[in-house]
Order: sequence, then C-alpha cells, then structure tokens
Amino acid sequence: MPEATESVANELGDISRDLQNVAYQNPSGSQDLADDISHYAQGTNGGEAAAQELARRLAQALAGKMFKIAQAMPVAHTAWVAVAARQLSEQQVENLKNEMKSELMALGVNDQQAQSVADQVGVVQKAVTARQRRWYERL
Repeated sequence: MPEATESVANELGDISRDLQNVAYQNPSGSQDLADDISHYAQGTNGGEAAAQELARRLAQALAGKMFKIAQAMPVAHTAWVAVAARQLSEQQVENLKNEMKSELMALGVNDQQAQSVADQVGVVQKAVTARQRRWYERL
C-alpha cells in the first residue's frame, strides 16, 4: 500500500471536497477531481488517462447525491490507493474494487454505476502497477 503522509492526508481532504462538488454538480468539480487523482499516475503507461476516466465515472455516479465530506472520505481514500499503489496483488486489487463498490453504494449510488466505477479501479491498477506476478501466482 502507498504510504499516507501528512501531505496525502491534505490531498485526501481535497479529493473528498471534489467528490462533494461533483455530487452538487459544480461545473469545475469533475476537472478538479480528475486533476487531483490523475497526478498520482504520472509517469505510468496509460495511468493518467485511466485515472481521468475513473474521475469521470465517479462524477457521473455521484451526481445529485447528498452526503457530507466525511462520508466521502472512504471513497477518496480508495480512489487514491487505486491510482497511487504500485505493488498490489491481484487479490488486493479485487478487494479494492469491492471496497469502492460498497462505499459508493453507501452514498446512494446504484449497483450498476458502482460496478462501473469499481471496474475502472481495476483498469487503473493495471495501468499503474509496477508489480510482476510472482511464480506462485501463476500456478
């Protein structure tokens, strides 16, 4: 898992506010969210585009939902891990996808949209990972 430093804690707060802004359909909310999460994927092969698509799907799923910033923090953290982690195993990625889906559903997102976002978490991880499968994972 990526290390959550003090600056990351501040950025998670920013991402939570971005999530609330997209829910309130603030015109700049989607771009702010995309900017705040995609920079973690810089230098990867397609990670920035995948992260921007994750932000787009999140914005679409959360549009019109009402929640407090604190309620968005788990989604912000999961999105951050999805983009910032470079060494997750296949099982950890699957768990991350399940976490995203359940966190979004807790905010009132329907199953289909939550699954779409969760699927994109897997795409993001595939693009940003630096981890090679171990020999025992290939069996």
